Amino acid sequence: MKLMAIIGSPRKGGNTELLMDQVIAGCRSKTAVDLEKLFVVEKKIEYCTGCMSCVMPTPGTGKCVITDDMADILEQMKRSDAFIFGTPNHMRTITAPLLNFITRMLPLLEFRPQYDDKGNRVGGEITSKLGDKKAAMVISQGESYFCSPLVYEVLLNNLHDFRLDLAGNIVSLGNLEKGQVAGREQDLGNAFDLGVKLAVMACFA
Repeated sequence: MKLMAIIGSPRKGGNTELLMDQVIAGCRSKTAVDLEKLFVVEKKIEYCTGCMSCVMPTPGTGKCVITDDMADILEQMKRSDAFIFGTPNHMRTITAPLLNFITRMLPLLEFRPQYDDKGNRVGGEITSKLGDKKAAMVISQGESYFCSPLVYEVLLNNLHDFRLDLAGNIVSLGNLEKGQVAGREQDLGNAFDLGVKLAVMACFA
């Protein structure tokens, strides 16, 4: 299974990465995994300008007009079977680097217009180049009470837009200190189980 772990946290070895490592371990308990672990902040990914040229039909280009690392990443995503998207709660939403990353995924969508008999565009539909690939979500937050509904909704709705089939999610609370989740056996176990489910969906469903 070709698995891409997309880490939106700005620091390595943090709670988000530790949880994602458990999801990866769960995947590996069921099948061989060809892993691409991607730290968004380590890549040159410019801000999306919202021109929509990558999505729209002619005169749209069908690809992003920005030249940076994202072009290669998008090709890797097309070749992948499954994804893990991970983020800490930053200001009640996903991290700024991950939000921009998801925005720059727009070239994976394609708008197919519909025209009337006079050539006027009257509608259309959006299709995804990711098809029904599988995905899991990982969220870590500092507060001990759940305060990540927007984090969850932003990830969930965007991944649905890309037609990804979700295996589930893990939300870990009370991680104020770096690496604190290492002592949360239940959360780590839930993350492992999520990885098992992701592998089963990607390889055996």
